[in-house]
Amino acid sequence: MVKIIYMRRIHFLSLLTILSLLLSFPPCGLYPLAWSAFVPFFEVINNTTPSFAFKYGFGIGIAVFLGLLYWIVHSLTVYGHLSLWFSLSLLFLLVIYLSFYFAIFGYLLVKLKVFETNLAPWLTGAIWTGLEYIRGHLLTGFPWCLLGDSQYRWLTFIQIADIGGIYLLSFLVITANACLFCIFKREMKGRLLNTIFMLFVLFLVLLYGRYQLKSWHKKMVQAPKIKVGLVQGNIDESQKWDPAFQDFTLKIYAELSQKMALKKPQLIVWPETALPFFFQQPSPNRKFVLNFIRQTKIPFLIGAPAYKLSFKKVYYYNRAYLINKKGEVIGYYDKTHLVPFGEYVPLRRFLSFIPAVAATEGDFYPGKVISPLSLRINGKNLHLGILICFEGIFPQISREFALKGANFLINITNDAWFGYTSAPYQHFAMLVFRAIENRRSIVRCANTGFSAFILPTGEIAKRSELFQRQYLINDIPLIQAKSFYTLHGDILAYGCFCVILVWVVSNRRWIWKKSEKI
Repeated sequence: MVKIIYMRRIHFLSLLTILSLLLSFPPCGLYPLAWSAFVPFFEVINNTTPSFAFKYGFGIGIAVFLGLLYWIVHSLTVYGHLSLWFSLSLLFLLVIYLSFYFAIFGYLLVKLKVFETNLAPWLTGAIWTGLEYIRGHLLTGFPWCLLGDSQYRWLTFIQIADIGGIYLLSFLVITANACLFCIFKREMKGRLLNTIFMLFVLFLVLLYGRYQLKSWHKKMVQAPKIKVGLVQGNIDESQKWDPAFQDFTLKIYAELSQKMALKKPQLIVWPETALPFFFQQPSPNRKFVLNFIRQTKIPFLIGAPAYKLSFKKVYYYNRAYLINKKGEVIGYYDKTHLVPFGEYVPLRRFLSFIPAVAATEGDFYPGKVISPLSLRINGKNLHLGILICFEGIFPQISREFALKGANFLINITNDAWFGYTSAPYQHFAMLVFRAIENRRSIVRCANTGFSAFILPTGEIAKRSELFQRQYLINDIPLIQAKSFYTLHGDILAYGCFCVILVWVVSNRRWIWKKSEKI
């Protein structure tokens, strides 16, 4: 009977953690739940063995990531034309990999006896943040739905990202969870001191946020601006690559752009692979696009596939072309961070039977250079940082563009792969942090939405609807100054690794003795 009650208690606490985390992320966006989501998790693993904490964390990770990433099956079955069972297998492989981070988190908390120390909340934050940083970089990285991403709607709180990036936000949220847990556990040491200190830190963060919002509102009013137009073609992905459908696609983009041209934007943006053909090749379609641009007398940024021949081998690229008002291609950017199984198949030698979702004759290859594209408008040189699709979730790519002088960032994407799932909401939300981290406006142009204008404060000036054919136009401020995060990067994550290392080395004998008693 006691065992049954104990198991029911564990199941109840597990459900609280899982539901709280899932509901805190978009599209639900109940972000306050993230601040207490881990309290039940800590309650279950407290005073258990490291092996139990590892297994329990792994189980929680499975449930959470299945809930966050279920949309992968939709992309692989509908557009990758893989069987349902095979798509489910690939989803489970990714989920199992990501769940190890939850498992290691639980293991380290128990193994290092974190909750028996006065610094429990801060060590917990360091461990979680260090693991998130590893997840964002290891095996090409997958920083999708980091804990801090759940807070994208709390503008006052997330302004601190211009100092420590998304990892600082994750650190604060998980540290608050650990502090809250310690408050309810009478045996925990340093409860009062940690609570007071945490509240003081949050007060400073919110005070900083209010100051930055007020300060940046003034800066944005005074900053030079450019009027940018976005075209959301809402092209059906199942027809897009059909040669017979290409003329219709171009007609849609041309008509929407012609209407928008009447409002005199200084730059018009079309989405990722808006041109479903190789633009670099002479063709009637290429001629149509260039003549249209000459007629509108407006520069365009357009996504299209590209290729290069080298030693009888064909290299395909996901490219963005910058075309001036004279219809001349003045620069291009090739996507540097590709989507595994979306644009290329990892370990192709062993997994040749798996097709990439993107419609090419083979895998895409990554571009080699992250450098802004330059455009001269009204006698001034503008520097555009281009983020193609998936690249928007990686802080280091946006940061490198800002470091190299980008005045604003442009994210072109095609989220049609996601359908009516939670993925478009999650993908869009992560861009808010790229804007704040580098204090740059972000222009987002998506085939099926969400297209949007995001200000340097993370505020969403305008946003389109999903799966609607429309255009947006807005003035965006051009910023030159570089934020602390842009200049120094993820020093917080490095600091977390140092804290964990120092803690382990200085307490290795105590940790070892405690572990022997378990």
